[in-house]
Formats: sequence, C-alpha cells, structure tokens
Amino acid sequence: MTLFRNVALAVIATGFGLVSAADPALIKMIPPDATFVAGFHADQIKSSRFGQYLLDQMKEEEAKLAKFISATGFDPRRDLTEVVFASADSERRGKVLMLVKGRFDAQRIRSFAQSEGANKIVYQGVDILTGGKPESHGWLALLDAATAVAGDIDYVKGAIDRGRQSAAALDPKTANRITELGTRYDAWMLTAGAGRLASGLRHKQIEGMRGAMLEGMQSVVGGVRFGANIELMAEAEMRTEKDASALVDVVKFLSSMVELNRDKDAKAAEAAELLSRLDLKATGNQLRMTLTVPEDALERMVKPASHRKRNAPVI
Repeated sequence: MTLFRNVALAVIATGFGLVSAADPALIKMIPPDATFVAGFHADQIKSSRFGQYLLDQMKEEEAKLAKFISATGFDPRRDLTEVVFASADSERRGKVLMLVKGRFDAQRIRSFAQSEGANKIVYQGVDILTGGKPESHGWLALLDAATAVAGDIDYVKGAIDRGRQSAAALDPKTANRITELGTRYDAWMLTAGAGRLASGLRHKQIEGMRGAMLEGMQSVVGGVRFGANIELMAEAEMRTEKDASALVDVVKFLSSMVELNRDKDAKAAEAAELLSRLDLKATGNQLRMTLTVPEDALERMVKPASHRKRNAPVI
C-alpha cells in the first residue's frame, strides 16, 4: 500500500535517518506480549545539530515526498512528534506495530489514500485504510488528529481495542521501564529474548562465539541522547555471570579488530577513536556499556563516502 509505505519510510528517516517521557496513550496500545519495543522523540531529535544534519540528507528525497505532502498536508519533518514501534514477532517475519503522535489532517489523508487505490473498512467505529489484499498489506488507522497506528491487521485492531481500555495491558514493570527510558533518552529500545538477534551475525571471526554468548542475552535495553556530545547506553541481562564476562571479551575482541585496521582504513580509524571512549562493565550477570561521541565525529562517520570525496580538499 503506497500510503503506508510512504508514511513508514518518512517516519523512519526523520527519526533515525538512525524519544520527554513516552506518551501514556501510546504505551497503553503496546501489545502485552511484545518482545521488542523502541521509540524516539522526533521533536527533540530534530532540534539537535545531528538531527538537522539528518534532515539535510533528506533534501535529496524531497521530490518523492512532495506529492504526498501536498496531498495530505502531513510533512514528517514538521508534523511528527513521537513514534513507538512494537513487535511480538518471535519468528522475525517483519510484523511490527507503529504508534505515532503528530499532527494529521485525517480527511486529506483518507482522500489521498483512496485516490491511490486504498480501501477503507470500519472497525469499532474507526476508519482503517488498507490495500487490496489486507492479509499482505499494512493497515493505517487515524484515531484522532494527533494519533495514528499502522502495521499488521491484528496489531492495528489490537491497538484500537487497547486504546479504549483504562490502563495499559503491559505489565507495570515493563511500562515503567519504557517511561524511564523515554524520559532520559531521545531514542530508546528494549527487547526480551535477545538471543535471536545474534542469528543476523555472520562474521567468520565471531561465528564460533555467537551461540555461546550472544544467545545468552535474556534482555537488552538501549538509549541515545543527542546534544553537543551524543550519549549512547546499552545494558544486557545475561543468563549467568560467566556469560556477562564472555560478552565483555567479545566486545573487546571486536574493538581490537577495528584497532588493527586503524592504519588501513579511514573509517576504521574513526571507529577506533570512538571505541577508545567506550566504558564497559560487567557486574554479576549484568553488562553495561556507555559511550559519549562528539556530534561532529558521528556526522563524519555517517557521511556517505561519495560526499566526503566531493568535499575533500584539492591538493
């Protein structure tokens, strides 16, 4: 569905190019069995220097967004305020619920979607926009002028139902943790059963270590706070103290691999410099990593190589 794809890509680009406390109305709609939750405060990120840098990179995409913005009145660079992603998809099939706070002209968005071939159905009195094949297309529901939900069929219906309840369906511990992360960080995430994330790693140097240590993660939380210095934090709860110590060794090994390539590659040199600032500690079965990165250093790292070459001094 063109509408859902445009909204999703624009939201992700604005927030991460990659959240004040997470909105209680969004937390209330998170599935109670969610194993992965992440979010970001678009307003706070956009106001930072790095956020402005990311928005500058979007100028090349303005032509693609122009028709959507003109027709719907929704410009994610201006109207997006907060986004939360949630998934209970343990089999990694890409099912994600997206909960959005912003400023929406529901009538214009519906008219544009239907002009692009979207269908409209009504669920619990809420208009939901979807493609011709609901089982294989994203759903988008505008709950009011400030709230939208999008994603898989069951996720959207569930979010609508939970939004009408008096309290969050999440257990209080998880809901409080999300509030804590959202208050402290501009972007954040938490996940349970994080071992499945390790299956995406295929580097030959760490393949043998992957199962024994990364799959020992019981849960992971992380956060990023933007400013002149960008603060990054990650915490992992491991099965045992031995697993926590082993993961420290893995991170140190990877850092040493980057250091070995410092003189061979400019990006490796920059990465090595940043990793030298990494504070890594294991206490019992808890692992905590913190890193403070100067904003301009991060900009240099994410800047495309072609852009670097164009701006390199001529000798």
